[in-house]
Amino acid sequence: MEKKTISLFIIFFVIVTKKEFSSALPTNISEEAELRFIKNVYEGEDSRTLFMEKVQKLGRNNTDAELNMLLPYNNLMSLGSLKCSACKLTLEYALWKFKKPDGTYDGLPEFVESACKRLKIETTDVCDGIVTTYKSVVLTLLHELQLTGEQVCGLILPSTCYSADLPWNKIKWNVTIPGVIPKNATSSYTRNTRGTKSTARVLHLSDIHMDLNYKLGGNVDCSEPLCCRDTKKMKSDSRQAGYWGSLGYCDTPYWTLENFLQQTSKNTYDYIIWTGDLPAHNDWSQSRDNQISVLYNLTSLLIKYFPKTPIYPSLGNHESFPVNSFPPRYVDDNNSITWLYKALTKAWSPWLPADALKSVSQSGCYTTLVRPRFRIVSLNMNYCNQQNWWMLINPVDPNHELEWLVSTLLKAELNDERVHILGHIPPGSPDCLPIWSHNYYNIINRFKDTIVAQFFGHTHWDQLEIFYDEKTKSVPTNMAYVAPSITTYPNMHPGYREYVTDGLYEGSTWKVLDHSTYILNLTKVNSQPATQEAKWDMLYSARSAFNLTDLSATSWNELVNTWITQDGAESSFQKYYYYFYKGNPPTPVCDKSCKKSMLCDIKSARSGDSQDFCNNL
Repeated sequence: MEKKTISLFIIFFVIVTKKEFSSALPTNISEEAELRFIKNVYEGEDSRTLFMEKVQKLGRNNTDAELNMLLPYNNLMSLGSLKCSACKLTLEYALWKFKKPDGTYDGLPEFVESACKRLKIETTDVCDGIVTTYKSVVLTLLHELQLTGEQVCGLILPSTCYSADLPWNKIKWNVTIPGVIPKNATSSYTRNTRGTKSTARVLHLSDIHMDLNYKLGGNVDCSEPLCCRDTKKMKSDSRQAGYWGSLGYCDTPYWTLENFLQQTSKNTYDYIIWTGDLPAHNDWSQSRDNQISVLYNLTSLLIKYFPKTPIYPSLGNHESFPVNSFPPRYVDDNNSITWLYKALTKAWSPWLPADALKSVSQSGCYTTLVRPRFRIVSLNMNYCNQQNWWMLINPVDPNHELEWLVSTLLKAELNDERVHILGHIPPGSPDCLPIWSHNYYNIINRFKDTIVAQFFGHTHWDQLEIFYDEKTKSVPTNMAYVAPSITTYPNMHPGYREYVTDGLYEGSTWKVLDHSTYILNLTKVNSQPATQEAKWDMLYSARSAFNLTDLSATSWNELVNTWITQDGAESSFQKYYYYFYKGNPPTPVCDKSCKKSMLCDIKSARSGDSQDFCNNL
């Protein structure tokens, strides 16, 4: 999940042409006005009137004619919002200014670092760290791809500054999917429950984001992208970090994670799924060694508390360094991702067989047969990540992962296996590349009888996505469950999910029968002595809360349709809204606009295609 930190990437570009703005400014405009103007562009101020009012106050009573010179890019307004227009103009200039005859951009990072500090976009530490962190990746891709200003704006502002010329938007591709194979009547499942357990209990943990530098009493309202780490420069009205965690831009204290593991280890789980994002959100001050250390630390903790429980992990976008940087195999220089996949192979070796570990070492994904006729497929969803800029070099099925998925599912179909898919970024998330998501959606529908359920994380919210047939876009075909985060980032109680599935007997369907979400209510536990055990309480059970007979895609779709069409179902929807934010929603009630957006997210399991699924909302 990217909230506060993702804006740091924009520092690399939006502010670099301060000097260009300066040349267009009236000579009597104060430097303070000039800096404030550019900072407002960075922060996304869209109102020209407000801009003019602010500069009027700072610009020593200039005339309207002079103030209009502050908007030399006014003729670009038709290209989109003010932010998009400013981005395109500044980037075209910046890339021209710093480009050398050999196509490199030496000098750009240093200028950005200096400008970041001067404009006080972030603290000195963050400005230094983010430039150092991304320098190699950004300069390599700028040189390799020779991107235009419009294309780069399409990367950093994809929703408001879409660029059709980006390779992953321009190149259309389709994974070959074989037709349906007629079933062999003799290989169908048969129930045999004589004396055997009929259900499985599964723990789902996601987005831990463990912060080893979390400090009790630290500043919750700090000036950096990640807070609760420093007690310096606190104002008298600043909130102080609580013992068990804090509602703000803060991550998980180590002792809170251990408390979670201590309590859940008292339960018996048939297996655990772990859908990624281990390190904290201090993206500007990390390293490869740091990421590996966090990986081994958390792996050891899980083994300590669940020594005999099978664990099936998947890879998050924060495990790499820099964050979101997952080059395909053909990138074999210093930017290669081999260092991480090698570490994953070692860390996950207690849980996975040799063939699965070989796949992890190559692409960060794997498949394994959990029980007879029950298979787990763990995908590396970073190959659909829009913030993984390495995909620009060749966006066509990176590392052939979807081709491998089709082959794996075809074999599972032939063997009458049932499959659960694990991953980090949900396929319907705007963070997932539309072309990748579309191909994935086709695969799910083709193998809808084999794939029983999908499990993701990344958003930090408690949510779901429904898949539909591609012809009418109204017949539900599959479900994706998105688990809540253990981290509080941003402004949420820690949470986790449990599932009850059909299973553990010959002929099991492995369908999800129910799921329950548990939270650690920070308001409650931080008010009690730190020596008193913090208890994680059940927030809700899906079947009970929504009066569902089962958790099939059909049942979920029927429920969502009542939220759309029946006024009497409003209280039921508002419960979903409350649970979505793990009991700490930003507003007491989800209004009409909020409701439409949330319903659209449920029905749009295909990224970038909400119009096809949300027209009736």
